[in-house]
Amino acid sequence: MRVKSILNNSALIAFSEKGEECVLIGKGIAFNKHSGDLVDETRAEKIFNSHHTRTEELIELLEDVPEKVFEITNTIIRYANRKLGKELNSGIYVTLLDHIHSAIERTDEGIQLDFGMLTEVRMLYPKEYDIACWALDYINAAMDTDIPIDESGFIVIHIIANESDNMDTGLTKKILRITKDITDSIGSYYQLQMDTSSITYTRFVTHAKYLALRYVKHEQIDQNEDSIFTLNPEAKEKTKDIIDILNQKLKEKYGQFLSEYEKLYLTIHICRLLNIK
Repeated sequence: MRVKSILNNSALIAFSEKGEECVLIGKGIAFNKHSGDLVDETRAEKIFNSHHTRTEELIELLEDVPEKVFEITNTIIRYANRKLGKELNSGIYVTLLDHIHSAIERTDEGIQLDFGMLTEVRMLYPKEYDIACWALDYINAAMDTDIPIDESGFIVIHIIANESDNMDTGLTKKILRITKDITDSIGSYYQLQMDTSSITYTRFVTHAKYLALRYVKHEQIDQNEDSIFTLNPEAKEKTKDIIDILNQKLKEKYGQFLSEYEKLYLTIHICRLLNIK
């Protein structure tokens, strides 16, 4: 490849042998490079070509975002890849860079965003949450700023959304909102002071998460409940109203009811949470 133009010390635009314009990202890949120079593409951590839908967006960001913020973002992505044991999708270079840049600007302007789901994120995605907290500390130290902890929740969203091809930030946020709707509704109905560190609660929230995932993807399980589970009459009576309330709430907010199987399985987990035999 030959260099077309330099974006910053770790990003450049180059032409492939077929004349295709590409963006190459890699630590120090553009150092001492000039237009027309050969560049070793094997040094690139990520290559964006014309087939990537976000290439133009990335170029615009790289022209606008300070190089130091770009380098910080790259370090965080490399750290996340190591900790997760896999490579995040290329979209993370766009979404996370944009978010970190905006978070720094918001903090400088005294603006704070309320994430509102940190408890759920910490419990459902502990590895990603630890990465986000590390990232926040790193950003604050490198930029001598004080970005609030709520921003770690948004960083988690970007990580989760780029861990697989069938996720995006909108879907990830929706899953978390539904999970929170389920846990909040049940806690409020039974006036529970939940021990969020308990194994029982962790199992319950994990079930709510996977229920939410199936729900938003329209992949609810719908089987004959009599062939799967049996509940005693007391358990059904104590959970019937909250299941109906929650079912109606999900329909009103998100457009679909729970299947009979999902309602039954949720009932079982509520019973475990309430220690109903």
